[in-house]
Amino acid sequence: MFFNFIFQSEKKEKLPGEKKYTVFWDALIINIFTGLSVFLFWAIIDSMDFFNPLDEFIDNFDFTDLYFSEFQPEEPTDTNIYIVNIGNLNRKEIADLIFKIQKFEPRVIGIDAVFAERKDPEDFYLRQALNSGDNIVLGAFGKYEDDKPVGIIKSDEFFGDHSAGHLEMILYPRIVREFDKFIRYNDTIVNSFAMEIISKYDKDIFLKYAQRKNQTELINYRGGRMPFIIFDYEEISDSNENLTMLKDKIVLLGYVRMFVGAPADTLDAFFTPQQKSEYGYPDAKGIEVHAHIISMILSGVFLEKVPIWLNYLIAFIILQLFIMWLVYYYVNGEKYFDILSKPIQFLLIVVVLWISFYLISKFLIKFDMLPTVLALVLCIDVLYLYEETMELFKVDTYLTQKFKYTKEDRKQVLRKIFRIFKRNSNK
Repeated sequence: MFFNFIFQSEKKEKLPGEKKYTVFWDALIINIFTGLSVFLFWAIIDSMDFFNPLDEFIDNFDFTDLYFSEFQPEEPTDTNIYIVNIGNLNRKEIADLIFKIQKFEPRVIGIDAVFAERKDPEDFYLRQALNSGDNIVLGAFGKYEDDKPVGIIKSDEFFGDHSAGHLEMILYPRIVREFDKFIRYNDTIVNSFAMEIISKYDKDIFLKYAQRKNQTELINYRGGRMPFIIFDYEEISDSNENLTMLKDKIVLLGYVRMFVGAPADTLDAFFTPQQKSEYGYPDAKGIEVHAHIISMILSGVFLEKVPIWLNYLIAFIILQLFIMWLVYYYVNGEKYFDILSKPIQFLLIVVVLWISFYLISKFLIKFDMLPTVLALVLCIDVLYLYEETMELFKVDTYLTQKFKYTKEDRKQVLRKIFRIFKRNSNK
């Protein structure tokens, strides 16, 4: 290799009483430099426009998405929640829909809409529908300045004083994995749309969930081919006997498609970890994401995200153990090192990912294994670079213990380095 070509080193026999070196310290130094390499790699990608596609991919990628999209077990349909598609209905048609649904006595009707302004005489009919019961929850949006919430946009007071929950979900990264449980501004707290619905549906469940203090919460998406039953607005009629199932349940009104049988569109659509779209389109409508959140709260089955520092600590420990083996085998099994190191590296990455899937499926604990995987990918190359550097500067370590270095060797190194710098400066 290049450094060996410049500085020829002479192998030595191990002498009695010779200084002993430990695997741990070499592995620790390589571990630290691997972490710095990952950080540098990340910083370069994040700072250069040329790498924007890769930067966006890394920001939006999460290994646990593979669990939700490929390995999540089948679950039965949640019959506590029903979705009604409002398509492109106008306000009078939405009012008619509400009146019809109210006849089947749902416990809560959540409407994924904000009627922020009055428009025409149809608003009188809509106001009458919205006040047909005290079981209605409307949507709301935060008002922001410099990305900080300063207020809330609710339906016009003309429509009445209704419960309202904010409809916003965390859209950066692009895939919706989390949601804001509440928005806080000027000492005012506005619950999420899902929480406001739960507060009307079951006070005990709401109070228990409210004790989870974090402002953001991971969404535990419900698995299965049909997590919720969806009715199109054309199916809502007094004569539809299937609608008796709405009694004492949660009914969510929101946009799913334009009309029965309409082709898929991207209006009010979001990417989710389940990635059910076959064509690369956003795979869930906003009202469906809210349904998943409500279902999670009702079931009491939550995902727990470990702190960032713990992800880094786990990456450090796994990497330290692996590098210790690499260092030992590099010295004592050098004939087979190049043959075995890469396959074992690959197998270790597979095992790490399998463990992360197992933890999320059995214990609902979500680890971010990306730092671990990136470090495992780079660590062997860092080991080579470290060994060559130690050999270049004639430094005694576990990796270079088979070479005999004297003070004269080190002086020759310094002379050669000095000559190189001098030659370059003269140019």
